[in-house]
Amino acid sequence: MTTEQSFPLLLSATKIGSVELRNRIVMPAMGMNMSDGGFVNQAVINHYAERAKGGVGLIICEVTCVDAPLGLNTKNMLVIDDDKYIPGFRKLTEAIHRHGAKCFLQISHTGRGAKRKNIGDQPVGPSAVPMPYSMVIGMEGEEPRELTNAEIKAIEDKYAAAALRAKEAGFDGVEVHATGYYLVAQFLSSQANRRTDEYGGTARKRATFALNVLRKIRQKVGRDFAVIYKLSLLELGRKGGINLLDGLMYAHLLEKAGADAIEVLAMSYRAVPTKRDVPDSGQGKGLTFPLSMIAKMARVPGKSERPIFALGRKAITVPLIAGGRTFEPQLAERALRKKRADLVFMGRGLLAEPHLPNMIASGTYELARPCIGCGRCIDNQLQHQMSAVCSGNAVIGKTDNDYDLPTAVKKKKVLVVGGGPAGMEAARIAASRGHDVTLIEKDPRLGGQLHYATVPPHKENLVPLITYFDRQLPAAGAKVQLQRTITAEEIIASRYDAVVCATGVAPAELPIPGIKKPHVHNAKEVLRGAKTGKRIVVIGGGLVGCETAEFLLRQKKKVAIIEMFPELAGKMVAAGRTVLLGHLKILGAEIHCSSTCLEIRDQLVLVAGERGRITKLPADTVVVSVGDRPDRSLHDALQGKIPELYIIGDAARPEGIAESVAAGYYTALNI
Repeated sequence: MTTEQSFPLLLSATKIGSVELRNRIVMPAMGMNMSDGGFVNQAVINHYAERAKGGVGLIICEVTCVDAPLGLNTKNMLVIDDDKYIPGFRKLTEAIHRHGAKCFLQISHTGRGAKRKNIGDQPVGPSAVPMPYSMVIGMEGEEPRELTNAEIKAIEDKYAAAALRAKEAGFDGVEVHATGYYLVAQFLSSQANRRTDEYGGTARKRATFALNVLRKIRQKVGRDFAVIYKLSLLELGRKGGINLLDGLMYAHLLEKAGADAIEVLAMSYRAVPTKRDVPDSGQGKGLTFPLSMIAKMARVPGKSERPIFALGRKAITVPLIAGGRTFEPQLAERALRKKRADLVFMGRGLLAEPHLPNMIASGTYELARPCIGCGRCIDNQLQHQMSAVCSGNAVIGKTDNDYDLPTAVKKKKVLVVGGGPAGMEAARIAASRGHDVTLIEKDPRLGGQLHYATVPPHKENLVPLITYFDRQLPAAGAKVQLQRTITAEEIIASRYDAVVCATGVAPAELPIPGIKKPHVHNAKEVLRGAKTGKRIVVIGGGLVGCETAEFLLRQKKKVAIIEMFPELAGKMVAAGRTVLLGHLKILGAEIHCSSTCLEIRDQLVLVAGERGRITKLPADTVVVSVGDRPDRSLHDALQGKIPELYIIGDAARPEGIAESVAAGYYTALNI
């Protein structure tokens, strides 16, 4: 059976408005924050051109500001509020079209989601209501200034002008951003919109801004240019917001006003997670298909504008785009077959693997790099005002993001020692470039510390990254030797041209009395299955310590965490951190921040807290989760004895998966 027969709907052509697409795979808009002060640069062009080359049907280019600086989300988001931006966008559309994909531009205003430090002024919104904290995006807003009616109408005109510029730049359509914490969604939400004039007071009036934007765009661009909406059908969390009936009504009204398609989403403004909430690293698949299916079932009785489940004509008939971790083609095909969507968006799956559509079409999708749900792509932008990064794809967010791997000028004999993320990526890239590569790993399987990272709750989405490397290394031509150690003397005698030391970390030796007692384990030993008692003290409240604590708490054990800094897991992605800390609270963890361990005794731990207060914590097990140090021993023994010697990953500096993979990638490019 051919791949086309396996996925006949996913790979079939379709249309949005008058725009013909080669397949039903959509790359949704995802901010990258890579522009040069709003202008398209080569990094932006390379990013989207690679996805077009990879076979996607439609690319919706990232959130682009219609009103700078007031509407900026981040300082380096794209901007289209002036004709001076058109030439750059024209280069972008030409690059995308050259590879057979169609492209829409997502146009937006951040409204109350903006930050004063970015826009130099007070943010604006439909009402003077701050954006509440959301664990989904890990941030909250400042109090906005309420827009006047005249200002609102001016912003509507700016959306229309931006759409016309997009058309002049060669885009096939635009998408109006009406979800999340952006301005159109703010007008639709009763939580954000407390107005009592023509723009608020009832659900129908809250739709006025969105409908005016659409009508004004249509007046500028005509009917032969696609206009779609990215719409929250449902808003969860704080009192008010968008309920499902209102969301369905909004979709119905937008279709009546001329929208060619609707991308279906939901938004959560829950600040405190429940026990059922999970971070992206454990998130389920196809999350918006149920909403899309409901929208397809909704009907309008008689002449009412409010869709309900009743007999009558269908409320929403334009194509619906849905998805959510749908980079597995079987899932996408099933959703299309069961009419849960008309097109499927594959967002972060296409960030991680630009060529996923072509790999689906050729039957090689099992070699595709997966999204692990780390959240770094979002967090780097919103929390740190930097370009997006990806834990699996080292090229994402780089200014020199050229995806073409140069063939090695001279084939070299390369040894990589260590099969963690850094070593595996170095071996993969070096072999792909034509080098003779051998990777040696002392354990019986590849993955290194990834295996520990997958054990705590809600880390299921990390597992496919190990599978990816297991498949990719032999496909690239790298030779892998497991359960083998190698000495510096052996390496020198084997006359390697280049050696990459990816030897990871060694446990630190903490100067704590009692640290050698038999009931003291490091976190990795516990995650590997070491026996623990009923009352446990975890020393170290970083990411690993907190995840290990949740792992133990879910075994119905009593857990206390000691952390020397004022807060737990300070370096974590904000959204994931909110969920994790929420779970620790729900499960009853005892937290001691700004505290240090003074001594470990047989059944208790002495802790010095703030102002030197001493606390005795009962403990039949102590788990140490601090102080792993780089293992540089092999590198130091080879120094000056190998033509090319590199040290990467945690062996150079313990950081995250993204940093380790990037180190492996760019080191291998230099060999």
